[in-house]
Amino acid sequence: MRRTWLLALGVAILAGCASQGGEPTSYHLMEFAIDGPDRLDDGAETLTVENGGEFPHTLVVTDETGTVVAATSLIPAGESTNLALDLDPGTYSVTCRIVAQTPDGDIVDHFEAGMHTTLHIGD
Repeated sequence: MRRTWLLALGVAILAGCASQGGEPTSYHLMEFAIDGPDRLDDGAETLTVENGGEFPHTLVVTDETGTVVAATSLIPAGESTNLALDLDPGTYSVTCRIVAQTPDGDIVDHFEAGMHTTLHIGD
């Protein structure tokens, strides 16, 4: 009986961690792209943000007015963090907003280099 109860508890926990509709709840950052879901049914979600790139990155979520509604701190290469969202239905921009100068003096803007995508919440 105890084993059945533990199995049921484990399944319930896993079901609670999954995003609705089977969408992944993680974003993968790399040079210079963001890979993750483009739609979530529910705006109350905790994302895992993994930096698979060579350089530090951030994940910044802004609403249609450009207001930042959620953001990670700087994520070092090879590390990950969680980002809690509590978003109303709508369309959001998901970006990396790092701007850095190379040793040669060139400016690299991660957003301009392609680190941006769109996230739709709700129907």
